[in-house]
Amino acid sequence: MRSLRTIRGTHVATTLAAAAAFVLTAAPAQAAGSTTVVYTDDGGSTRAGKAIFWGGYDQEAFQVCDTESDGMRVWAHWSWNGGSVTLSDADGSSAFCDDNPAHVARKQVPEGATVEITVCRRDGATGPKKDCGFNYGKA
Repeated sequence: MRSLRTIRGTHVATTLAAAAAFVLTAAPAQAAGSTTVVYTDDGGSTRAGKAIFWGGYDQEAFQVCDTESDGMRVWAHWSWNGGSVTLSDADGSSAFCDDNPAHVARKQVPEGATVEITVCRRDGATGPKKDCGFNYGKA
């Protein structure tokens, strides 16, 4: 006759194996969002700026980056059904994004929403938009 310890051990192992199989085959509870980077369309291999969208988080993140010291600013606009974010960066400090809080925003976007992303160069805060790039992200 098998001992009580052996029976319990077998029962625990069987239960854990069944639970693992269920977790591995179950559909995800929510669709994962995407990270999308959109560059200004100013030609060549050097881009003057970019807009970044991080989707799939409790609050999505938005960032604009002026990556070229050309006297222009980079303006970015993200929009979805029910909301939008607009940011600009005139630093032109380096090819990388900085951590300046004025260039970053966090906002709740409904799960699975399509986010339209536009990024342009501007001469001054209200100058005409030029060299705009456009794409979509997913929250």
